[in-house]
Amino acid sequence: MAKFKSKKKFNNFFIYLALFLVSSALTIKYLFQENLVNKNTIIDILISDNLGSFKSNISDVDFLLKYALNVDLEKDNSIPSSSSNNDIKEVEVNKEEIKEEESTEPIVYIYNTHQEEKYQSASLAPYNINPNVLMASKMLREYLKDEGINALVEEGDIAQMLHSMNLSYGKSYQVSRMLMESAKEAHESLTYFIDLHRDSSKYEKTTTTINNENYAKLLFVVGLDNANYEPNLKLAENLAQRIKAYDESLYRGLMKKSGKGVNGVYNQDFSPKVMLIEVGGQYNSISEVNNTLKVLATILKDFIKEDQNV
Repeated sequence: MAKFKSKKKFNNFFIYLALFLVSSALTIKYLFQENLVNKNTIIDILISDNLGSFKSNISDVDFLLKYALNVDLEKDNSIPSSSSNNDIKEVEVNKEEIKEEESTEPIVYIYNTHQEEKYQSASLAPYNINPNVLMASKMLREYLKDEGINALVEEGDIAQMLHSMNLSYGKSYQVSRMLMESAKEAHESLTYFIDLHRDSSKYEKTTTTINNENYAKLLFVVGLDNANYEPNLKLAENLAQRIKAYDESLYRGLMKKSGKGVNGVYNQDFSPKVMLIEVGGQYNSISEVNNTLKVLATILKDFIKEDQNV
C-alpha cells in the first residue's frame, strides 16, 4: 500500500511539473504579445533559478524561444494608440520593406542527409529538446540571414521517405538528392549547397577552446568518385584556409573519400558548389555547435561575397 502511494506521488510530481512548464511558456508568450513586458524582462524570466540551465547551456536564448516556445522576440505587433498618421504610414512602409526583403530568393540550400544525427542532449533533456543536425541547420540559416545571406533549410523527412519507399539507411543520399533537385527546381537562385553532418568521434577530437569558450571542430568531406570533383575540392580547401585563418584549432581536416565500401560521391556531382561539413560530434553540446556556426556563417558570407564579386 505504501509503495502504491509513493508511486502515485511520483506520477503526480511529473504531472504538476509538466503543467508548470506549459503554463510558464504560455504566460511568457501572452505577456509579450500584450506588450506587458519587454525582451529583457522575458530573458530575465528564462534565466531565473527555475530555468537556469537555459543560461548555462544555451548561448542563444532568442533562438530557443523562437523554435521551442514559438515566441519571436524580433516581432513588434503593436502601434501605440497615440501614434500620428505619419507614424502609422512609416510603420506601413517598414512592413513593405520587410516583405520585400523576405521575398528575396535564397542562394544557399542547407540540408542533412543524415537528418537524425543527434548532439549531446543531457543539458536540454528536462525541456524535451533533442538537439540534432536539423536544429544546427536552422541556426546556421539564422546566422547567414544576419550576414545578409538568404538560405533555405530542407525540412523534408528523409527517414520517412526511406520508409515509404522501402529503402535502407544506406540510400539516404539517394533521397537527399531527390530533395535537392526539387529545391533547385522550385528556387533557381540556389547556388551553394551545404550538407550538414556531425561526426561520431571522441569529444576530445571534435572540440576546441577559443577565448575560454568551447567550439565544435569543423571537418570537410569530399568524394573523389566523381569525374568533376575538383571544383568541390577547391571549394573545401578555400573554406579550410579561411577557418584556419580564424583559428587553426577550429579546423579538424579535409577527408577525401573514394574506392570500394564508401559513397565516394555524396551528391557532389550535383553542383561544383556542394559542401559536406561535419560540425562537431555526438558528444558536443548544441551551445558548442552554436558557437562554431556563428563563425562558419561569417566565413561563408565572406566567401560568397567574393565568389559573386559583390
